[in-house]
Amino acid sequence: MLRVCLPVVAFLTLVLSGSARAESWEERMWRQVHKKVSFELVDTKLSEACAMLVSLTGLNIILATEVRKTDPSLTLRVQDMDAGTALKWFTQLTDTYADVVDQAIYITDKPPDEKIAEEEKEDLMRLGAAHGIVIEMPPANIPLRDDERIKIALQIIEREDMKIQDFPGPDIGIGTPENAGAKFGGK
Repeated sequence: MLRVCLPVVAFLTLVLSGSARAESWEERMWRQVHKKVSFELVDTKLSEACAMLVSLTGLNIILATEVRKTDPSLTLRVQDMDAGTALKWFTQLTDTYADVVDQAIYITDKPPDEKIAEEEKEDLMRLGAAHGIVIEMPPANIPLRDDERIKIALQIIEREDMKIQDFPGPDIGIGTPENAGAKFGGK
């Protein structure tokens, strides 16, 4: 006679039902980042450390060109630590920054917000130059404030000398019953 324990059946049902659904990239990355790892790195290049972490977890890690050129070294000993925490230590020890971009962890030499802010400043400078406006930008590492963006937009609008055109609309009126009947075959 076969006796099956209820928790075993419940576990098997859970495993089988979970395998029927495909795992999203967010779920896969969450699982990989929370995987426990143990290693010791002594004066190891960041590219080699990331390659080792990729082999242990399956994470997608991309190093920016600037980071690959400098390829800083780090020394770190980890015992039963989440892979995400280990990656935070990698970036902290090498003065780099990590961000999720296109389903991968992208490591760069600038904080993600700073890079976007600098690109926005460059775009506004080009836009101002195209309209003959000299724009005073805040120093590097200081993002634009909303009031500064509004000031720049108003300068561009003034420079463009935009005039709002008046487009006359159709004449709409309420007709009398006599006129309405004439249109539809009436009197």
